[in-house]
Amino acid sequence: MEAQFELFPRPSRVIQVHAADREPRLWIRRLVIWEKRGIVLRDIPLRRGLNIIYSPDPGVESALIGYAEGSGHGAGKSLFCRLLRYCLGEDTFATSDVRKNVARELPDGLVGIEAVIDGQNWAVIRNLGSVRRQIVRPGISLDELVAEEDVNTGLREVAVALDGLVSESGVERFVTSGRAHASWLFALAWLTRDQECRFDHLLDWRHVRTESRSPVLGMSKEDMTVAVRSLLGVLDPDEILLREHRERIEENRKEHERALSYRQRRGEQLRGEIAGALGAEVDSNGPNELELSTWRTETESRLGEVDGATPAEAQRSQVEELRGRRDAELAELAVLGDVLRRLKATQTMHEQQVRFLRGERSNLSADEMRAALGPVCPVCRVPIDKALAEGCALSRVFREPSDVAQALLTNTEQIAECQTAIRACSSEVVDRRREDAVCRQRLAETESKISTLQSEVDRATREHRAKWSACQRLVEKVAELRETLSSIAQDRRAIEAIDEEDARLRERQAELRAAHRDTVARLNDLFGYVCRAVLGDGSRASLALTGLGIQAEVEVGGTAMESFKTIAFDLTALLLSIEGRSGLPAFLVHDSPREADLGASIYHKWFRFVASLEELAPEPPFQYIITSTSAPPAELICGKFVVAELQGADPGGRLLHRELR
Repeated sequence: MEAQFELFPRPSRVIQVHAADREPRLWIRRLVIWEKRGIVLRDIPLRRGLNIIYSPDPGVESALIGYAEGSGHGAGKSLFCRLLRYCLGEDTFATSDVRKNVARELPDGLVGIEAVIDGQNWAVIRNLGSVRRQIVRPGISLDELVAEEDVNTGLREVAVALDGLVSESGVERFVTSGRAHASWLFALAWLTRDQECRFDHLLDWRHVRTESRSPVLGMSKEDMTVAVRSLLGVLDPDEILLREHRERIEENRKEHERALSYRQRRGEQLRGEIAGALGAEVDSNGPNELELSTWRTETESRLGEVDGATPAEAQRSQVEELRGRRDAELAELAVLGDVLRRLKATQTMHEQQVRFLRGERSNLSADEMRAALGPVCPVCRVPIDKALAEGCALSRVFREPSDVAQALLTNTEQIAECQTAIRACSSEVVDRRREDAVCRQRLAETESKISTLQSEVDRATREHRAKWSACQRLVEKVAELRETLSSIAQDRRAIEAIDEEDARLRERQAELRAAHRDTVARLNDLFGYVCRAVLGDGSRASLALTGLGIQAEVEVGGTAMESFKTIAFDLTALLLSIEGRSGLPAFLVHDSPREADLGASIYHKWFRFVASLEELAPEPPFQYIITSTSAPPAELICGKFVVAELQGADPGGRLLHRELR
């Protein structure tokens, strides 16, 4: 193993350290945790180069029933990484439950780092308890800062300095979050991946379960790819404008394609409907001007014929004639009604006269009796003289018998005349009623004929209207087909123009990418170098940055190394920063990468390779922090590289010297 490692070209022969960046633009001198001011729980010194946070796993020998030796997990390795991120500007250092537990155990707890940013020392202190406390100061140590009065300065000043590490890359144009200092938080997410992401994907940096509130959680993979390319220095601003322009015209193309597809379907539908209605054959070569012209002439001719026709003309004439007859019959009925009313009035008058005459006859009969019997009251049979003597008010004048007889004869004749008139009226009423019934029968027959004929007229009118509407729709469909075919031609011309424009923009993009070809090629070379250094010369590795994204492939003996390619990609970006080609600082944190899919031999080679990078300069031009439960190689575990050793089984050996419940 050692021989194979030594046979590989040493980093100093492959990697050229940028003269201006022999000191990392960002590295951490130390991380300190206080139980409260004046009581230090942890003081972990860090160095340039390789830093190992080691929490040993007791191994399979202790995997016995009832043997509670614990494991390397739960010692605080991930918490260390998140506290580091927290001091570098991330919103939180743990999930809400863990933060509550820490605040309960350490209500006055503090965490701080000494960071070197572009050559200047910064001290940063943040609270672990519930009382918000954020203090930063350039140019002093943590010991000096924690001893000062507790003034809450906020993180803005150091955040501006950290933003300056990536501002030259122009990444702020591509990180869509509206948060302050989102560009640095984006870069920080890449430089300090969540262990929960399992190193499964090059652009999978933050897991929602960690509640980090990082802006990368809301970004699409496409936007992240653009921002990563910007940080790697292989993206021209004009290329982004071109990409946005191509996206717009591609959307425009899709709109035209959707419209074209709809219009083509509609055109075929219209052709089928028109041809079916006309009984014509559809040209198999597609619609053409001759077909349209023929159909237009025929449909307009049909419409004209229907327009000039009068439906059920004979029936309409018969209806008019019958309506005239009905009017005459109604007039006749009206006359008969008047006659009947007059006859009834006359009969009623004679009947009343008879009743009157009969009353008069009664009076005449009394006079006749008085004339025959003498002066005796015909009503009460009392002699008139006696009635006069006793005060009867009846008249003492008596009519002559001859006059009474003549009056009776006249009355009888008058009654007879009235009765004759009544009989004549009754007979005439019967005759007129018979005529009325006959007239009403004729009227009913006329109305029935009118109704039947009118139904025929209405049906013919509806059929004519439907035929006219069908002809009119055919005319409109021919016009619509003509417009549809015209729109189809316009859509095709528009799509052709868009394709030409897109091809021109694609060529321009290729030209812009060619300007960064050296950096892209160097990135691929460094990626291959890292993979061969750890996996051996038999491995196959490639890294490409295209418009489709970042494509990385690593194979050993035909087996893909998914997690390893993610780790190798991160280290490749760090090497590119060492050479001064990247917009990232040469700073990287990996939390327990062995727990992905790295075998023990590969893991040891990884440690040795990173350690060998310290030979690039008298002082390592980078800082790489890695946490591990697996033991590093023996020559590294006993040396300067292990900066902190934690114990998972013993609460006193954990990062916070206690068990959080």
